[in-house]
Order: sequence, then C-alpha cells, then structure tokens
Amino acid sequence: MTITEDKVDLRALFTEGWIGRLRLKNRLVQAPMHTRYATDFGEVTERLIQYHVARARGGISFITLENTAVNWEEGRAAGNPVRIDDDRFITGLHNLVDAVHREGSLMATQLHHAGRQNMSSNIDGGGAPVAPSTVQSKVGGDPPREMSQDEIAAVVEEFREGARRSKAAGFDAVEIHGAHGYLLTQFLSPNVNLRTDEYGGSFENRARFPLAVVQAIREAVGPDFPIVYRISVEERTEGGMELEDGVAFCELIEPYVDAISVTAGIYESMSWIFTMQGTDPGSLLPLSKAVKAKVGVPVIGISRLGWALEDAARAIEAGELDFVAMARTQLADPDLPVKTQRGEHRRVRRCIACNECVGGFLFNGWSVRCVINPEAGSEHLLHEALGASRNPRRVLVIGGGPGGCEAARVAALRGHKVRLVERADALGGQLRASTAPAFKRREMQSLIDYYEAELAALGVDVALGTTATDVDRNAADVVLVATGTVGPPAPNDAVDAIEALAARTLPGDGPIVVLGSGETALNAAAFCVEQERPTTIVTGGEPLGADMNPLLAGQVEAYVRERGVQIADSPGAAGTPGSATLWAPARLDPDPAQAPGDGLSTFDVGTRARPGRLYEATQSGFWTAARL
Repeated sequence: MTITEDKVDLRALFTEGWIGRLRLKNRLVQAPMHTRYATDFGEVTERLIQYHVARARGGISFITLENTAVNWEEGRAAGNPVRIDDDRFITGLHNLVDAVHREGSLMATQLHHAGRQNMSSNIDGGGAPVAPSTVQSKVGGDPPREMSQDEIAAVVEEFREGARRSKAAGFDAVEIHGAHGYLLTQFLSPNVNLRTDEYGGSFENRARFPLAVVQAIREAVGPDFPIVYRISVEERTEGGMELEDGVAFCELIEPYVDAISVTAGIYESMSWIFTMQGTDPGSLLPLSKAVKAKVGVPVIGISRLGWALEDAARAIEAGELDFVAMARTQLADPDLPVKTQRGEHRRVRRCIACNECVGGFLFNGWSVRCVINPEAGSEHLLHEALGASRNPRRVLVIGGGPGGCEAARVAALRGHKVRLVERADALGGQLRASTAPAFKRREMQSLIDYYEAELAALGVDVALGTTATDVDRNAADVVLVATGTVGPPAPNDAVDAIEALAARTLPGDGPIVVLGSGETALNAAAFCVEQERPTTIVTGGEPLGADMNPLLAGQVEAYVRERGVQIADSPGAAGTPGSATLWAPARLDPDPAQAPGDGLSTFDVGTRARPGRLYEATQSGFWTAARL
C-alpha cells in the first residue's frame, strides 16, 4: 500500500519519543544535508536560518544541522559548510537554533571531519587530505597523507571543542558524523585503515579513534546532554566494513550515546547514500533492525522513508526502529509531517529521487535546490513572493505541465482567480511521458497527483481537453502561456518518443531503435525493454545522459544495460534492420503556439520562457506568478 492512499495507519509516527532527556513530539526527524547556504567563511546566514525555520514550522520534531566543521583548514567538506571550530561562530549558531526553537522543533549540530574524502584545493595551503593511511578515495579525494598519533589526538580535541560550542550555542544535542566515508568511517574501515600501530589492524584498534572521539564528547557535554552517532554500518565496497563490525561498533559506543542513526555507503558506493529512482524506499531498514536488536538506545533509520511511512510505522510498532529520518524528502516538502498528520497524503510533494539537489547543484558548486520545490533555498524571500496580491486579477494559464501547474498554484495562493486550460485529457504535460518507465513511475506520477490535489484544494478551475482557441479571451486580465517545448521534426518514419511514452504505446512489435542520447532517450529505452522489446539507443556520438546529473544518468544507464539495451553511435553500428524508431532529441525548443493576445498582459512561463528541464519549468512558473 502506498502512502498516497487515504486509509493507512500512521499513528505510531505521531507518538512522542525520547532521545536521552529530550522529548520529541513525533517520530519524524530531519537528517543533515549540505546546503551551501552558509557564507564562504562558514558563518550562519539568514537564508540558512529561514530554510530550517520552514522545516520546523512544517512539523518535524528534531533537525540535525548539516556537516559542521570541527577543523576548517583541512577537515571541512567541499564548499562552504557551517563551521564550529572557534568560539566566534557561537553567536550565529545560537541565532539559528533559537529560531528553530520558536517553531517548536529541537536541533543538533553534526560534528564532521572529511578526512580523505577531500581535495587539496579545498584545504588551506593546498596540502594533502588527512587519513588513517595513504589509501586514496576513488571518488572525490586527492592522495591523502597518513595522520600521526599527535594529529589523531588533536582531532579528538577538535571534536571535543565542537561539542562544547554546540552546547554553548543552545543546541539540544550533538550528532557525530561517523558515516558516509568521512574520517571516523575511514578509521573503522579495514579497506582504508592499513595502519600497523594501535589505531589499525584489529577491530578493537580500528575502533580506538572513533571511540575516543565519542568519549571525549561525552566528557565535554556532561552525562545527560544527548549525543547521537551516525554510522554507515556497511560501506558496501569491496573489502569495506560489513554489518558485523558496524553493529559491534554500535554496541561499543552504546554506553556513551543516546541514539544511533543508521545508514550505509561511502563516496565509492554513493548510490546507497543517495538512493535513487529504481531503488525501493526503505531499502536500509534491515540495517536499522539489525542494530536495534543489539542496542538499547533509540535507533534512527533512513532511505527514502517519506515513501515508506507505513513500513516505518510498522517497524516502530514492532520495536525495530524508533525514529524516521528524512533529508531530500524534507527538501521537497517541509510540510510533510503536518500534511501527513492531517491525512492530506496527496498534497505532499514527494521527493522524486532524481538527485539533482546533489548531483546537479552541489556537485557543480551551487547551493542546494529542488527541481520540484521552487521554494527550497528561497525561504527568506517567501514573505514577499507568496504574499497576498494587492491587485487580485483573473489569471488564465494555458498548459497543464509542471510550469503551468506551478504558476497556477502560486497565483491562487496569492489570491488571484485562476483558470488553467490543458488540451490533453490529464494534467502533467511532458511529465506524463516520464511516468511510462516502471522504475520511476511511482515518483513521477506522484508529482502529477500532487498538482491535481493542490490545484483542487486552492480552487483553481481546471479545464482539460481545452485549447487556447476555446477560451473567452475577455475573461482574463493576465494570460500565462505554458505550452512547453517541442523537438525538431522526427526523421523518416520515426515516432516521437515523448508522445509514445505519454500514451504508453510503441510502434510495431519487433526491435526498437531510439535515436537520441539524453534523458528522454534513456526513459524510452527503459520503457521499451520493460515491454520486452529488443532495444538499441543510437546516440549520434553524443555522450549518454549529458542533460542529466551524473548520479541519475549512471543509475539509469546501468538499469537499461542490465536489461540488454545496446548502445551505438550510429544507425549502421546498431545493426537492427527492420526496427521501429523512436525520436528522442535532447534539444527542445519553445512551442511556437501563439498566446491569445488582444491587448492582454501575456507572459511566457515554464520551459517556453526558460528552455530546460523540470527545474527550469517549476522555477519559471513559481517566480512569474509571484510577480503578478
């Protein structure tokens, strides 16, 4: 059963829970996620504050701040994380936690040191990253140098001081980042820690440094200040730490911590840090269950649980889990807790697991954004952007794709009287094509469902099967034209891939050749092979998935290759005579359809105004309507 259905029992999620002395109002907590909203110097900004205030206001019980650097010079994450390596940062950190407290949520810092998962360009003076030994990360790291024992002792003190400052700033708890391949994980790893001294070799020796960090933090904050330890109990790499050692370490630190947050993966197994479309929600719950069976402190679980709340509720009732952590879920819709508690499941804007937030924004050095939530990262601007219009008008939106739906949503929120017309018999536009492949159907259909429910709740008059020529042009003060994009004409007898996917029909009954190299081509190939049609993608020599972020592109390429899809540069190389052809050009241009005109205020919206993909569509729709 999916949580978009109305009759699900989620009461366990809205019972009180405890982490040490802290009483949490529900079992939903926000996992840390790097935002790049701090200054280049690592200081808290108003943007960062309002981002967290919005999530506290949405009903989450407990928020963990993003990776908070205990060592700025050589231990900070790439970019501009928050820092806590000096007392001068306590003021800004207090301003943040104080604002979150006003909204009724609790908050922890996440004390962090990157270790070998770092670049020399991100280290003051350009030095080498530090690590237990000189094993270089295959993803996101320059060759490291081995830490001396004096340096190990110094880092223990840096963690201790970070915890002291967290308490001084007014935070309710500290979380120790011992997950995802960072420094503490590296010492536990038999694959990364090749030391021959007292900090390497046996499990007890590999655990010595992270255990010392935990003990030092306990000494710094006192016996009753809550400590959470986040751990990748499995590295999921060849030769990496496995569940047995991960659970054993949880047992080792249990006397010193108040909760354990269970996850998996390091940079070299990143698909387990950011699970994507095609990976079942709740895939890491067995790890949480394994830890919970061995420790008496609360256990926090994660893995797209915004999609598996019923499973999480059952796990809580069964004593297999205590708290449900969400990160990208909270980026997509910070109001998930309150909407869920009210039973408004269809009005939740659920994360589509595209990983643009990470692979498309953070990896490019940009601050984090969400392709389906244009408000994310702009919370400090929303008072003006979503304020009631001083001049409510009659707004006509032409086109029911994501850009048009987002414009209609925002215009209605601001008090305009909105009518949306869509020539198809359903909302969604090109989103409908992306629902065809089974591996991502749940996620993409949920976005369409969200817009349907949201527009209905806001009183938008939606007219399906209606074209611009059917509309009374005098019945609107403003027209927003959101007719999207179209590709160049299909060659020869090729069938447009977007139209075929939207209709979920394929030409012929034999092999299929997909002409194209971008996301549409990969989606088309996935759908074809799911229908058991032999499929070849002909890229024309272009790189596959170049219009996608590398995380999702790699995931989808692996998906189609594993199912037998062939990749060729040219039709001749494909070697599939007699095949039907789908046309999936990566470049799309604004639809040349004309707006009604007649002296009306007319604006292009979505990818018609800002060619691109889903992000451009929702951003344009939001901000155009915000300016009306």
